[in-house]
Amino acid sequence: MSSPKKEPRKRKNPHDMSSEELMKEINKLNSLLQDKLKIERDTDEEEYQALLRKMIGRKIRITLKDDPLYGMEAVITGPRGKSKKPMYWWFRTTTGIEAYKAKTSFKLLPIDEEEEA
Repeated sequence: MSSPKKEPRKRKNPHDMSSEELMKEINKLNSLLQDKLKIERDTDEEEYQALLRKMIGRKIRITLKDDPLYGMEAVITGPRGKSKKPMYWWFRTTTGIEAYKAKTSFKLLPIDEEEEA
């Protein structure tokens, strides 16, 4: 036996509502909005943490021409700043120099499977 279908809930016209009913509706909508924003913030944070796990510790080669560090290999140590989508990254070269560069100034080197094992 099929269950009876619910009739769609009809919204009241705001002009026909009392101030208490309007406040209840506003509070309910505000709560829904807060829940949606929390989910989006959580998703942004998860994406940011995944990006950090992907980038930190990766080897790079500096590709910026006319740079004293051109051609050197380095290891990414973290993002520069607090942006959720960082453009600049801190790194440490094999000679111990610490600096930062834009992500367009270096290329990621392939991950060595042997080193991770």
